[in-house]
Amino acid sequence: MSKTKQAFLLIWIVGFCLYFRSLFFGFTYLDENVLILDNLKFLQNWSNIRRAFTQEVFFISHSSAAYYRPLLTISFMFDSLFSGTSPFMYHLSNIILHLAASSLVYKLLTKLKYNAALSLFLALVFTVHPVLTQAVAWLPGRNDSLLTVFVLGGFIFLLRYLEKRRWYLYMGQLLLFAAALFTKETALVMPVVFGFYLIFVGKVREVGVFLKLFIGWGIVVVPWYLLRRLALKDPISMTVDDVLRSLWENLPALVQFMGKIFFPFNLSVLPIMQDTTFVWGVAGLGILSILVFLEVWQGKTWRPVFGIVWFLAFLLPSFIRPNPTLVADFIEHRIYLPLFGIFIILAQSKALQSFNWQKLVYKFGGLTVLGIFALITFWHSGNFANRLVFWKNAAANSPHSPLGQRNLGAMYYLAGQPDLAEVYYKKSLALNEYEPMVHNNLGLIYAGRGEYVLAEEEYKKELSFNKDYDNAHFNLGLLYYKLGRLDEAKQLWEKTLEINPDYSDAYQALKVLEASK
Repeated sequence: MSKTKQAFLLIWIVGFCLYFRSLFFGFTYLDENVLILDNLKFLQNWSNIRRAFTQEVFFISHSSAAYYRPLLTISFMFDSLFSGTSPFMYHLSNIILHLAASSLVYKLLTKLKYNAALSLFLALVFTVHPVLTQAVAWLPGRNDSLLTVFVLGGFIFLLRYLEKRRWYLYMGQLLLFAAALFTKETALVMPVVFGFYLIFVGKVREVGVFLKLFIGWGIVVVPWYLLRRLALKDPISMTVDDVLRSLWENLPALVQFMGKIFFPFNLSVLPIMQDTTFVWGVAGLGILSILVFLEVWQGKTWRPVFGIVWFLAFLLPSFIRPNPTLVADFIEHRIYLPLFGIFIILAQSKALQSFNWQKLVYKFGGLTVLGIFALITFWHSGNFANRLVFWKNAAANSPHSPLGQRNLGAMYYLAGQPDLAEVYYKKSLALNEYEPMVHNNLGLIYAGRGEYVLAEEEYKKELSFNKDYDNAHFNLGLLYYKLGRLDEAKQLWEKTLEINPDYSDAYQALKVLEASK
């Protein structure tokens, strides 16, 4: 067996053993309920594969939309055929995607001429790194592992094309660029990152090569852009000022991410800036700065700078948030692809360039790092076991997150514990009195207790600032129906359908209302 095959085998054995128990995890109800459970009928119909390319990823057709990711939807379609509402197959696919990405980390590092021992060590670090746990154990986190497979694969094809200049290699990198674009919008920066490599690291000076590549990339972007416009019928708009302001306000999270890369000790399923320490980040940034300074100062290579470009280009787009009124979260799966840029910087250091498993210092140091990281990952992955455990972690580790408190309340409500749900809903409102859905959810609790006056007040509070929330209109209609206020109930259900024509319960309620007259 070749060294490459041995490396792949080791990566897959280590990764599968580490994440095996996640096969038996449930759904966390952070997006899976919308992406999978609420749209299972769509996912299980193979004829909808084409429709996935003209559909917003959250199936939003009645209000502003922001995310166009058809290949994520299609990946869930494959799983749904085997698993349905069982999470097993979805989790298996997440593990497979992670191990495929880890294997490509090894392949690309060797392609960049780093020694096989170092490449294997860094690929294993990638496999077991705690900060990547969310991309594996949380089902929607596969969006980043899927993107990474396409981006790393595309870069490998590009490097091979530069060596051999074969048309199939050129077409291969274009197809992978297209796949990355249809997976996540972040892929738009690929031509910038790859172009930087060509100029400063690859030292490519042939104008024809640049023209051929950039024309090809441009041709790929056009159909993606047109299909995206078709899918996002009412896209969220942001001005240049909005984008720059969002980047600036969220930029400190960059330091926090750096801390989690080098010292992954303060992980959370729903981290926010206010509840995440900067101490480890400053330490990690210091280590990285020293490495970059030493390499660039010695005039060795542009590779450390390329690593920085890779890291920032693939991470900063996630800092752009369309709704500044919501508390921004910095979920750790977003560091998945950018992490490879840090690996490039590390691989350039003198200490690691002579990495050799036969030397005791490297063997002991390497196994220690891998062992510690694997233990933290195993422990942290348990926070994704089910929806209640997940949201308990979110509320505990991000106590200033209205979303964390709100959704823990929702999990208690679904678990048949409305009194506990009420406690966390009120905690959420204490953090943000306009937190979406909370007043509606309190209305459900009060309506269930027969406290109809309080329920009506809560529904109306929700609609006072969340005017297009279909559930609030529908639930207030149900309340009025119970109270015999049939005309008002009818108006609210009609309004529900005006907002969301796909709201089947509203159709049913109107039929019952008409039949009762």
